Amino acid sequence: MSDGGDIKDDGFTSSLDRLAQGFSSDELYKANSKTAEVFKNTVTDLIPKRSDVEEKYHIRDSVKIERKKNNAATVGILKKSKKAYVARFINDGWDTSWDGKRNGKKVDGLHFWEKASKEAENRMNETMTDEVKKIITKKAGGA
Repeated sequence: MSDGGDIKDDGFTSSLDRLAQGFSSDELYKANSKTAEVFKNTVTDLIPKRSDVEEKYHIRDSVKIERKKNNAATVGILKKSKKAYVARFINDGWDTSWDGKRNGKKVDGLHFWEKASKEAENRMNETMTDEVKKIITKKAGGA
């Protein structure tokens, strides 16, 4: 019952009010980037490393996480490395034919991007769940 004065509630109701405010842009990006980091590490390990070529940038070193306007975190190849097209050939494979002639052979791709996606899926889901739980716990007034 109320004595007619102000009701002070630092408990459940105020916790629900904070949760109802939703996630901030930074909170969303933090959860997305931690999840993207799992994929980035997985795909980087699957990209073949050549030791017989001196390069300024290696594809492995060019895998980066980028923040999008909707606070998504995407994993891709750094533009300045100029390795995205090479990564695509290695991943997808290519046909050695020239001038539209089908006398070449098909070089199979390694499909490291697809393998990383499959391999990291469960860990990415776990990471996202953990990050969201942390945010909710913080908003609800937990430790």
